[in-house]
Amino acid sequence: MTAKNSVSSSGSLMEAAAAAQKGLSPLVAAIFITGMVAGSGMLALANAVRLTGVIGLVMLLYFGVNSAFCGYTLSRCWLIVESRYPELQEQVRAPYPEIAYRAFGNPLKYLASVAIFINQFGSGVVYVLLSAELIRDLVQSAGFDMVECYWILVIAAILTPCTFLGSPKDFWFIGVTALVSTMLAWLCIIIHLGMYYDETVDKAEHTSPTFKTLFLGMATILFAFGGASSFPTIQNDMADRTKFGRSVLFGYIGLICMYFPMTLLGYLALGDQLEADLINSLYPNSFFKSAAQVLFMLNLTTSLVSVISPVYQQLEDSIGIPSDFNVRRVLFRTAMMVLNVLIGETVPSFGKILNLIGGSTLTLMTFILPPIMYLRLTSMPATDGGKWEKIEVPLWEKVLLGEIILIATTGGIAATYSAVADILDPTSFESSCFISV
Repeated sequence: MTAKNSVSSSGSLMEAAAAAQKGLSPLVAAIFITGMVAGSGMLALANAVRLTGVIGLVMLLYFGVNSAFCGYTLSRCWLIVESRYPELQEQVRAPYPEIAYRAFGNPLKYLASVAIFINQFGSGVVYVLLSAELIRDLVQSAGFDMVECYWILVIAAILTPCTFLGSPKDFWFIGVTALVSTMLAWLCIIIHLGMYYDETVDKAEHTSPTFKTLFLGMATILFAFGGASSFPTIQNDMADRTKFGRSVLFGYIGLICMYFPMTLLGYLALGDQLEADLINSLYPNSFFKSAAQVLFMLNLTTSLVSVISPVYQQLEDSIGIPSDFNVRRVLFRTAMMVLNVLIGETVPSFGKILNLIGGSTLTLMTFILPPIMYLRLTSMPATDGGKWEKIEVPLWEKVLLGEIILIATTGGIAATYSAVADILDPTSFESSCFISV
């Protein structure tokens, strides 16, 4: 029995580790998806529903299902590309831009590369800012106070060495750590909300959404289901890449099962008292709140490695940095973290940056490009006299993909406009570390 088969039969993490030496198993890939996606976005969802009203709960389910389908569609794109270009069946450092190139040539490849960089880099800024916010509030409860701007520097110094790791198959254990820490933090928040529910629900008020808040909330929900730009990198590291579709399915089932009850409970219990970070909205001096803060900081540390790895690999490949661990990699990734800190210190609000990324590049990479590339790849004629297997796309699927593209494009444009207007509001820069410190 091979390592891969032993994973499927017993599902133990020790056997998954053995399989990861040759490639990720479907189990470990699903763990990566859930642990990587369910990070900072999960903490912002309750506030997103506060901004959108009850319709936000419908949006959560709608975009969750569509994101899973788009992730599955993206996995089929990679399988099509692999079957047509056998040279790509080996390790590829930037599979998403490669799919874009094979579908539409260099223009879309460059667009995808830039969007991935903005998306993943912006997510890194969000992780650093949220980690700084969590640790600031945690140590404040212990009687020690320090300005959040300084905590950003501390967190960046801690996280930088973690970014030196290579591709997901080199650190499968990080995906497991991210998922376990997320689930435990989720459980702590659920317990805390349940303990104080009767005390808070009578005080909770729920304001009707406005046009601006509706699309700001939508941007947050879109961000919470992002991460598709990293999926081809995870799929590329699998022992059997044809099984990535089931990894996406189980990964997103796990996501929705965590997202929905916590968001609903937080919204009902706290209402307009909700802040951008759900943990900060909880009663202070609670064991479960402190535990959730610690666990989420662990999650953000591990998720940062999974999220930022694809864009680092792509940039390093373009400037000739070898794929093995070396001094040039260390210097490059340290410089990227310095840039990350500069942006975070300028606009030290993870919610504002999260909304901008969620409405723009993340929507493009997760909901718009995968359906477009799939429809293009399945309709392309063979080139250079080659013979490609004809792929028939049923009418219902074409209609579904077209509907996803249309709604995501419309909603993404409106959400991006609202997020930019929110950032450019003069009050946003009053908290800038370069002004307030």
